[in-house]
Amino acid sequence: MVVIGVGNALRHDDDAGLEVARRLRALDGARDLAVREHELETLGLLEAWEGYGAAVIVDAIHSGARAGTLYRVDASEQAIPTEMRSSSSTHAVDVAGAIELARTLHRLPARVILHGVEGQRFDAGSGLSEPVRAAIAPLLEAVLRDARRLSG
Repeated sequence: MVVIGVGNALRHDDDAGLEVARRLRALDGARDLAVREHELETLGLLEAWEGYGAAVIVDAIHSGARAGTLYRVDASEQAIPTEMRSSSSTHAVDVAGAIELARTLHRLPARVILHGVEGQRFDAGSGLSEPVRAAIAPLLEAVLRDARRLSG
């Protein structure tokens, strides 16, 4: 089982997935989990989760909903909903697109959970917006819960 935080640290709220990965890695009770930060093109996820039977993916979402809104989709049971298909504007292919491509190519782990937080700012710069910063703790909690459940 692997947790992969996706994003771009230089695009404000697009850093949310990476921030969750950093915080998860720092937790004493989570040191046994495989945790990765993925700042590269999202198609690289196909290699990042290769060899794992389960993956929890964390990303910022840019759908127009209220900033700080949390999302959770079990991508092993259903396609990613339309509102989550426009991840942040900094990815050429969004995370949902990478997951659906992997599904078509039979390169998707048996279990994939996608967690997201609706972002407010995706322009150049650092630092999370207040609504996203406030959502990081509950997002981390949800990610850790799924990671523990999937790792047995």
